[in-house]
Amino acid sequence: MKLLVTGLIAIFFFNGCDFHQPPEEIDLDLVYDDIPMYDESNSSIPYEHEKFSDVIERSKLQLYTDGTTVDYGSLNNFKSPEFYVDNEENLHFVISKELDTLKVRSELREGPEVIEWSSADSQGHFWVATLKCLKPDIGVDSFTWMQIHGTHETYNYPVLRLFWERSRAGKYDHLWAITIVSDPHTNNIYEYTDLGPRPADFFSAEVHIQNNIMDILINRKLIKTYNLTYWEEVKNYFKAGVYINRFGDGGEVSAIFQSLDFFDDPSKIVSAHH
Repeated sequence: MKLLVTGLIAIFFFNGCDFHQPPEEIDLDLVYDDIPMYDESNSSIPYEHEKFSDVIERSKLQLYTDGTTVDYGSLNNFKSPEFYVDNEENLHFVISKELDTLKVRSELREGPEVIEWSSADSQGHFWVATLKCLKPDIGVDSFTWMQIHGTHETYNYPVLRLFWERSRAGKYDHLWAITIVSDPHTNNIYEYTDLGPRPADFFSAEVHIQNNIMDILINRKLIKTYNLTYWEEVKNYFKAGVYINRFGDGGEVSAIFQSLDFFDDPSKIVSAHH
């Protein structure tokens, strides 16, 4: 009997103790977010929603798949599979890119020219949103969801881009900022800032620029502050949406906004330094 018990214990130990087996490795690239299907009958024109009407009224929409631009003042009756509001009043930006093709975008571009501004402006300029960045399927390794861009006439580069990246510096599925930290009209020097793991749900993101100070906040936490004195001669504008700029990327991406504002009034925001 003693031998029988001992044998059963041995069999259980070698064959039945699954907790002694190494955990099965999961390929994280196989885990991604399904992009909601566009439904003409269950979607609405973004401008018809009061919480988006102000930002749309002062923007044009750039859809660089077929060269479409919906100009300032022309978005009142516009929606498309790349730009629409769902039944929960969330604003969807969606874009698809073929592998080894040029950049594509679905972005609101602040304007027109009279609204272009300097980082030195004392009243300030504030990009404020609540959004969700969907993780794309294999094929797309990075996409941008926010920019502060210089004009063609002053310096046609973004001083700041906020973006998602599949893997960078040993960090997987994080949000990042890339900032030009050199003077315009020189060889651009870039600095990358880790904004943390991509939230699975909606999160708040803010960029405040006032008196040449730029603050980047995620969920009201101040992540990084820059002094942009070197950039003050550049005229800028905000962008929001989705943008794929890597030639070798191919696939579909989406960012979904619960709210989005471009403010020029500091009384409408909570300073990062209070």
